Amino acid sequence: MIGSRSFTFTVGAHEVHKVAVEVAGLRNRVTIHVDGMLAIDSGGNLGNLMPNVFDLEVGANEKHTVSVRFIAQQVIDGGASYIDVFIDGRYAFRQPWV
Repeated sequence: MIGSRSFTFTVGAHEVHKVAVEVAGLRNRVTIHVDGMLAIDSGGNLGNLMPNVFDLEVGANEKHTVSVRFIAQQVIDGGASYIDVFIDGRYAFRQPWV
């Protein structure tokens, strides 16, 4: 797929932050923004998405660790493609990666 895939979610109870994840183009360039500010830019890669795990710390007074994990199985293994999000080491949700 040449287009982009994106989703957003919030982190924090008292100090709420908006995290936006986007995967774009043939090179699977991953960008992650926190409150509109660029936090991670993978630069893209031809072929497989590398690295496939992106960790960042969100917040100042109320800190949280966010981990965005891209899973793309080979067709022989079922071919599942999805993105798992963990907050503070705990599974938060799964997002389809189409």
